Amino acid sequence: MNRKTYEVKTVEEAKQLAVADFGVKESELTFTIINEKKGFLGIGSKIEVEAVLDADGITRGKEYIHMILSNNNIQGFIEKRVRGDNVEFNIDAGDFNGYLIGKNSRNLIALQILVSAVVNKYYSEGEAKTVMVDVGGYRKRREKNLENMAVDFGKQVSRSKQKIQLDYLNAYERKIIHNKLSSWKDVRTYSVGEEPNRFLIIEPRNTPKEAKPKTSETKNQE
Repeated sequence: MNRKTYEVKTVEEAKQLAVADFGVKESELTFTIINEKKGFLGIGSKIEVEAVLDADGITRGKEYIHMILSNNNIQGFIEKRVRGDNVEFNIDAGDFNGYLIGKNSRNLIALQILVSAVVNKYYSEGEAKTVMVDVGGYRKRREKNLENMAVDFGKQVSRSKQKIQLDYLNAYERKIIHNKLSSWKDVRTYSVGEEPNRFLIIEPRNTPKEAKPKTSETKNQE
């Protein structure tokens, strides 16, 4: 449940501020006067109004996905799974799955960012949800393939003592490989370059790491 407090002259002023801050309709907010400050001879009087956004963010996230599908004339089924603060939405839109995933998963990544923003709008920072959006089980299959690829390349580097450069991976995919090889004692991973020309290096751990731009992240991070 997300809430904010406003010191204003009228409840109507608080309503306008809250609608703008939360980015929702007024009907999704409840308002309560929690304190009144009286001015001298009634001049300068103010009130403290608490605005509470108490709608279910997970439900709103699913509704948002439905809206995206509808606006694009796509019929699909949305499966919702909630485990603690982890929320998963898996979309199955048949022949349109490839469109929702997009080239190099760009559409899927964008969709997840948008849905996560919608869901977490309804929760305070301490209640934030980790949102995962998948289409036709693509993400899980991709994760498994990337983990297998990481192991294969890791073994190759370990045997050959020659580094390997992996291109055309997005930040999420690079992170999967980083994580898979992070505990290996004989190889290491890091990323260099700037998006969209950022790539991942797998090399023997005893090899001096090549110089990277100052803006690049540290080893094993994106």
